[in-house]
Amino acid sequence: MTNPVIQNLESLKRAQSLDSEIHQTHVLQGEIPETRARLNQELEHKKTRLTDLEKTCKELQLKLKEKELELSQKEGQVKKLDGQLSQVKTNKEYSALQQEIASLKADNSLLEEEIIKKMDEVDAIKEEVLKEKERFAEVSKSYQSRDQDLSIQEKNLQNRLQEIIKQREEIVARLPPEIGDLYNRIAMKKEGFALAPVNGDVCSACQMQLRPQVVNELQLGEQIITCENCSRILFYDV
Repeated sequence: MTNPVIQNLESLKRAQSLDSEIHQTHVLQGEIPETRARLNQELEHKKTRLTDLEKTCKELQLKLKEKELELSQKEGQVKKLDGQLSQVKTNKEYSALQQEIASLKADNSLLEEEIIKKMDEVDAIKEEVLKEKERFAEVSKSYQSRDQDLSIQEKNLQNRLQEIIKQREEIVARLPPEIGDLYNRIAMKKEGFALAPVNGDVCSACQMQLRPQVVNELQLGEQIITCENCSRILFYDV
């Protein structure tokens, strides 16, 4: 006839194995929001990078238009002054107008160089914006795929958790009430780690040396024995 204490200990070991899996499942469930937060942060970083580039592009385009407008206005002044040359009556006035026209044309030449430079800058930033949009699209697609994977993982973990909790409850329910209650109290305090194997005469959980009487009682196997230090249920792992 099988020793009932040994039978109960075997049931408690199965319960603890399930409790360990329950704990690990909770850990994995807790990692999912952290993973989602990290993915969101990466996506937002790419989005911010793209937004900044688009803003810079618009600012450069605005400056280019300002320079082009300035050039157009000064070219209009040159044209107006050219028209006035035939109307002046003195050489002094004629010379003054020519100097003013020459000064404006020199300014225009510098403006044209600045405009060409701005156009190159706009072309470069536009190309960079296009590349960043492609990178953002790739990251966004990858994020959606990863998020779907996380949702599936989340669902699978929840289903498994419900299954092992049910198995655990069924095992504990079949134990004598006083043993089931003892196990539940210890498991709650010790995060599911309610049992501890004995190595020689030492509790493997807290490394406390057991009294000879406790060792003898364990060897007899007539009752459930707990560690006097950490309160866990003791057993010989054979």
